[in-house]
Amino acid sequence: MPDYRPDFYDVLDSVSDPVADPENVARSKEALRRWISTTHDKDIEAVRALMADDIVIEIPFSESGITDPGNYRVYTGIDECVGFWKVAFQAEGTMYGPLNCEISFTADGRTAFLECRNHLTMANGRTYKNRYVMRTDFDDGKITGVREYYNPIQSAYAFRRPIAGQFYLDSLEPTS
Repeated sequence: MPDYRPDFYDVLDSVSDPVADPENVARSKEALRRWISTTHDKDIEAVRALMADDIVIEIPFSESGITDPGNYRVYTGIDECVGFWKVAFQAEGTMYGPLNCEISFTADGRTAFLECRNHLTMANGRTYKNRYVMRTDFDDGKITGVREYYNPIQSAYAFRRPIAGQFYLDSLEPTS
């Protein structure tokens, strides 16, 4: 089995300390505030306006169970990312979150980390409660990247997606 630690140490050694940039942090905070608000309100044109031309949305923990590149959802560019949100907005019903948020920004304001819970009633009537960790990248007040980590079993149930390409859940209630 290969030793992955040398790669970790090389990456760690290459990390530079971010330069504090309060103006950029403020721009990014406002962009994140609008992003959460517009996605909650399902305002597709306002979501589009926040996207940089080269935006990438990644969802690495997919229902497939495979985390290797090419085996989870990645949306590149405004049109693909807007398409992703249009499908999500149609499937989502009433949203009650985000809840219990923890948010941190890098000193240069280019990246935010958000951990929260969300609760929705889907358009199909199913309850969707999940916990998220999101990395959001910014450039001059625009969103350049979103990487969303969440429990894929909850998502598979709510959105009626197959787990490992073959199993559908009819309930998340424990069986006796």
